[in-house]
Formats: sequence, structure tokens, C-alpha cells
Amino acid sequence: IGKLVLNIKYSMMKQNKEDVGLVVHIRDITEVVNKEKELILKSVAIREIHHRVKNNLQTIASLLRIQSRRITDEHAKKAFTESINRVLTIAVTHELLAQNGVDDVDIKDILMNLVKGAMLFSNSMNFQLNVEVRGDGFTINSEKATSIALIVNELVQNCVEYAFIGRKEGQILITIEKGAYISKVTVEDDGIGFQNDQVKMGSLGLSIVEQLVKDKLKGDFKLQSSGEGTKIEFDFMHA
Repeated sequence: IGKLVLNIKYSMMKQNKEDVGLVVHIRDITEVVNKEKELILKSVAIREIHHRVKNNLQTIASLLRIQSRRITDEHAKKAFTESINRVLTIAVTHELLAQNGVDDVDIKDILMNLVKGAMLFSNSMNFQLNVEVRGDGFTINSEKATSIALIVNELVQNCVEYAFIGRKEGQILITIEKGAYISKVTVEDDGIGFQNDQVKMGSLGLSIVEQLVKDKLKGDFKLQSSGEGTKIEFDFMHA
């Protein structure tokens, strides 16, 4: 009626099994309906934004891939490939955000999608890789989601490239632990291990990981390695 949205209910009044009257209950729900419309419009807008960002990132990755085909130097080509993987990792996060239509995403969904990419990559190298994601699932905002996706992607790629040299198979376990305020993600492999000092000095991937953990997540980063494998964990405030 006009600009109002009314909810109308009718109830019969009975006395001695006979109808003696009618009660009409009218409630103004205009504000509730308007808020629902605003939420729907916001959800559509967020979905569209994340969808466009994802498409733009995939376009950037395609351009980098085309450019890399013109490069003959193997070190430069490898750098391009690593950059492409990082761009596509961010694209995966925005793809999930676009599907949900909100600015929050489940951390477990992100890591499960990253695992699929790592396993496809290992299969192309004729290497049998088993990656498992365990632990708690909970929602985090898009900024934290992007940082965590990049961190785990770097750690998994490092495992694939360095942890299983001379082997035909390997296992990576990713564990998510939700705390009351601070949560933790652990990436663990059963590879050959390495010397911490040597890797930290020469690895761009680990430098990126440490910087993201400290600057973006305001968390701590720990690394342990031996001949039985490597364990890396980082924490962050999820609230």
C-alpha cells in the first residue's frame, strides 16, 4: 500500500463453537523488507566485484604466460611461472568469494582448492603427490583469505620443488586449528628436509611467506626441518 509493506493476518473469534467475530492483525514490515533488499543488492554487488577481479587476474596470468613463451632463459622462465602461480592463487580466493556473494570465505574451502592445483601440477611432473587438508573450517575475511592462500601456496610449491628430490612420491599434510582468538595453520611434509639457514638466505618463497605472516596476519612463523621432513606453522587472529 503506497510505499508501505504490510503483513496481514486474520483470526476467527469463536464462542460455543460459533463465529462471533474477526480479528485482523496488521504489521508494518516495510523496514525489514527494505533491509532484505539492501542485503540482496549488496550481495550481488560483492559477487560481481569478486567475479571481475578474478577475471582480471586470470587475464594477467594469461598475458604473463604468453610473455614467458618468448623467454629462453630458464631462470627467467621459472620466475614467470612462479608469478603466474601466485596470481592464480589470488584468483582462486576471489572465485570462492564470488560464489558466496559475501566478503567472507571458509578457510578450508580455500585450501582444498589450492590442493587440487598442486596435485595437478605434480601429476604433470610424473610425481605421485598426496596432499591432505585436516582440521577446522571457519570463515575469514577476504584480506586474510588472500594472504593465507598465498602463504600456503608458497609452502606447498616449495615442498613439491625441493622436499622430494630423488623420489617418486611424497605426502603433504595441511592442518587447520581454530582457537578462541588465534588460529594456526601447519604445513608438513615427509621429504628429505633441508638446512634452515641455507634456505632462508636463498628462498624468495619463504621470504614472501614470512613477510605476509608478519605484515598482513600479524602472526608468528616457525620452521622445523630434519631428514624425516619439514614442518612449518604460522598463526593469525581470525576474529
